[in-house]
Amino acid sequence: MEIKKYFKLLKEEEIARRYFVMNSFDGALTILGVIIGMYTTGVNDARIVVISCIGAAVAMAVSGIWGAYATEHAERMRALKNLERHMLRDLGESRIGREAKLMSLLIALVNGISPLLVSILIITPFILSQIGLFPIDIAFYLCISLVLLILFLVGMLVGKIGADGMIKSGAKMVLAGLLVSIMILLLDGLTGV
Repeated sequence: MEIKKYFKLLKEEEIARRYFVMNSFDGALTILGVIIGMYTTGVNDARIVVISCIGAAVAMAVSGIWGAYATEHAERMRALKNLERHMLRDLGESRIGREAKLMSLLIALVNGISPLLVSILIITPFILSQIGLFPIDIAFYLCISLVLLILFLVGMLVGKIGADGMIKSGAKMVLAGLLVSIMILLLDGLTGV
């Protein structure tokens, strides 16, 4: 029952929603960058793509959890200490103190797990290619399509949150994905790889 209460609190936390959206976006763009880079260099082994993307996703997850926990914990402990000074008592073991500590952890988990989950979803075509369901070139196209779809959906969520046009917001996120792709293709052309 206690966990349910904390998830309700987490849902009310705007910062958790922002972290989810921001890091899903980051995860999608990062994996898009890896995928486009692999495609331009002619990688034709799905296992290499999967391991490279999972490596990037795990790094984003650890970085996201670690960084967000440190920051959230520090901010919430500062606020708790400030409240303690005003109330002239220790609140560390109170409901407020326990919630502050747990919310730091839950927000950190949202921050780190969102890009990991998005990344795993995006590389699904390569996992299916690795087990022989279709060729790797199809996996590249499916993966890029998935990234653009996820970017569009994240953009629609941003549009809904901000009471802005959902389609317009989705299109802006897709534009970011296209920009990343173009930049990588231009860099490939400049380096002559």
